[in-house]
Amino acid sequence: MLDEMNYMQEPEDSPRGRHLGVGAIISMIIQRIVGSGIFAVPSLIYRDVGGSPFLFFLVWGLSAFMSFAGFYCFLELGCIIPRSGGLKVFLEYIYFKPKMCMSVVFNTYSVIFGFTITNAIIFGEYFLSSLGYDDLNNMTPKYIGCVFVVVVCIIHGFSTRFGVALANITGYIKLFLLVCMSLSGIYILVFPSSITGIPNNLHLDGFFATKRPITLASFISALMKGIFSLGGWQSAHVVANEVKDPIRTMRIAGPLALLIINVCYFFINVSYLVVIPSEELFGTGELVGSLLFEKIFGYAIGRRFLTMTVALSSAGNIITVLFHISRMNQEIFREGFLPFSRFFASNWPCGAPLRALLFPLVISSFFLLIPTPDNVYDYIINIEGYPLQIFCGMASAGVYIIRYRRPDLNPEIKAHPIHIIFMTLFSLFLFIGPLNPFKKTEFEGFPNYAYAALTILFACWLYWLIKFRIMPHFGKYELTQSTDVLSDGLVVKRWEKSEFPYVQNDTGP
Repeated sequence: MLDEMNYMQEPEDSPRGRHLGVGAIISMIIQRIVGSGIFAVPSLIYRDVGGSPFLFFLVWGLSAFMSFAGFYCFLELGCIIPRSGGLKVFLEYIYFKPKMCMSVVFNTYSVIFGFTITNAIIFGEYFLSSLGYDDLNNMTPKYIGCVFVVVVCIIHGFSTRFGVALANITGYIKLFLLVCMSLSGIYILVFPSSITGIPNNLHLDGFFATKRPITLASFISALMKGIFSLGGWQSAHVVANEVKDPIRTMRIAGPLALLIINVCYFFINVSYLVVIPSEELFGTGELVGSLLFEKIFGYAIGRRFLTMTVALSSAGNIITVLFHISRMNQEIFREGFLPFSRFFASNWPCGAPLRALLFPLVISSFFLLIPTPDNVYDYIINIEGYPLQIFCGMASAGVYIIRYRRPDLNPEIKAHPIHIIFMTLFSLFLFIGPLNPFKKTEFEGFPNYAYAALTILFACWLYWLIKFRIMPHFGKYELTQSTDVLSDGLVVKRWEKSEFPYVQNDTGP
């Protein structure tokens, strides 16, 4: 009960103060969501749904509604738990038993999955494509992406201010690209082919038909890619303590940012199907954005200039994601339950979380440097999104758990039952569906991503069981928490062993 009250109390403001208004939150959400997804996954989604325009737009529609439903669930949770941290603190508050279980499992998962592989691959592919290189082997773009990840880790590890400045610059490039592609879609929709000179490849007579066979697994894979392209709507809740008038700001900024993005994405996706013939969509892979630009604007502007801006947009996402991961990892290591937490939490020597960046650097570099099948981008999206969707579904279901547990609470914003039920059932569907073995031709060379992700989550749970249950039981001690102050002034937690208190029965003489 005491832990619950600690979560419920109004938190102190961030040391930086409450400085984020509506405009800043809108910008933050847009910059976090718009990355490589909309420029790379539409052709992969089209392939997964068998070339059906109806199923293609259904996937994007479900993904869009999921982002709104999830955001409104998080709005209610944010009113109840007014703290920075987002999904982490929501899950810890809802699922507080067994003690430390959710904290250890979710935080350990966050460290393991804290990488930026997909954006690095897209950066390398679009960078080379803008220079006119098409026929290179699949390792060359990954080598380039790996080099860029190393450079960004060094920048964030030694100069936080310079890293933030780079992220802001690339943020403007993202907005330019989003507007450019959206206007292209409107132009193609409004004007006939006789004016645009672009043949229309989207026809009503074949709108519902599939051109290739599809399976439940492939449809779920398409949904994972749509969700990936809209991932990041949770980001504003991570900095709740820095938001001015947070309830009003979140109520306005979140839905407005999602509306802007989804409207833009609609026009962009229409332009993909109108401009690019079906067979080319099946075969173009992650370079579909480059192909669209070339067909609309020609080789010089479309293929060279705009394709390079996509590469820079992906680079910006790498910068933003690694900045976020460095802070997230540092906060996790400050909790003290992972090995060598004091070392990895430290800001020494440059006042920046260089050591916390070692994990995303090593994990990302490993997958980028080892030889992998061509569909590694596709696979990483699924294995990364699968556990995250499980946690988001658990948080959404937690809205009803809190309402049942604390009927006295009356948050200023309440999620509609449709939002809660849809988010929970949608996440449950995405959890169960991939457990059926997919065909050998799907993700050939990789294990089933659902079982792989669940195995990692099980390992995280096993770590909690051993550290907080089995070892204290057999060692006859309990773990108690204390705090240390590092040489750089950072406060970290430490878990110490203490013997079980003896209870003496004083029966008297």
